[in-house]
Amino acid sequence: MRRAELVDRAQAGDVGAFGELYDEYSLTVYRYIYARVSSSALAEDLTSETFVRALRALDSFRWQGRDFGAWLVTIARNLITDHYKSGRVRLEVVTDEIETHDRQTEGPEVDVLAAATAEVLRDAVANLPDEQRDCLTMRFFAGLSIAETARALEKSEGAVKQLQLRAVRHLAKVIPKDLR
Repeated sequence: MRRAELVDRAQAGDVGAFGELYDEYSLTVYRYIYARVSSSALAEDLTSETFVRALRALDSFRWQGRDFGAWLVTIARNLITDHYKSGRVRLEVVTDEIETHDRQTEGPEVDVLAAATAEVLRDAVANLPDEQRDCLTMRFFAGLSIAETARALEKSEGAVKQLQLRAVRHLAKVIPKDLR
């Protein structure tokens, strides 16, 4: 198994192997974090910190039914929790890069409607119970499989399927039909 070999090599001190693990998992971790924090700058910072912490704790990683990607997402989830618990977050106002409008056929109305729809979806997902929100974020934003999500949440695959179903049904009730 290629991933297991990379992890073993990284644990033995092979910096290149850890770099390959970073290349393989960084986008998944970033997507998960971005879906939770809605700021690309903050998501980049927390993604970097996730890998720094993973490198520091690499010796403690064991394959006991856990995927390496799920382990990374667990570290990211803990970082996000710590970030929101800190008093600093209440004082921060993060401004993301302003996208330049270079499409010739669509006007700014399309961008405004897309942003409004995304905001409604973000708010609806943010108001889900924690386990449902984490499940949807891992499945659809980070792109984890049901098995990987189950390992990250320390639940059975059946429980993850139920969490996902309940979350999607709840979103269907709260998101207006014209925005679905």
